Amino acid sequence: RALDFGVKRGEAFSGMQIPTFEEILKKFAGQVIMNVHVKPLSYTEPYPEDIMEKIVNLVRKYDCEKYVYFMLETDEQIKQFKEYAPDIAVCVGQLFARPWEIVDRAIELGCEKVQLFKPYLNQEMIDKAHANGIICNVFWSDDPKETREFLDMGIDTILTNDYNLISQVVKK
Repeated sequence: RALDFGVKRGEAFSGMQIPTFEEILKKFAGQVIMNVHVKPLSYTEPYPEDIMEKIVNLVRKYDCEKYVYFMLETDEQIKQFKEYAPDIAVCVGQLFARPWEIVDRAIELGCEKVQLFKPYLNQEMIDKAHANGIICNVFWSDDPKETREFLDMGIDTILTNDYNLISQVVKK
């Protein structure tokens, strides 16, 4: 809470505090879809059950099951969250040792979304994901021309640092 979240972004953001996960859920519950990136504490171990339970319990406390999806990277942790909270969507994140397998992993693990990472994506991956009912995010684009190209390819969600600029492209 003591850290200045905005200091590196610019003077206008100076003094901005980092909100807690619960504060975010409380404020935005039912209003937006939230990509909750659950960072692995280990790439070889299961996710700590006590922390996983806290995360899931907070999502349920604010009735956000339909508005949240967990973006996870390791297959083991994806299986763990899918088993513990099957009612909450899971997005497969990029394993850089296997970047071109992300869609196959999503299909195999029964996930609802993939978060493709440029430059590790192509039309074939997007088409295969869609054919299997999987929503495609792309991380990231702040460039209108690139965003238009991603949308033309069929990308469903553009993650961006410049919502105002990119939302104008998406609206068109």
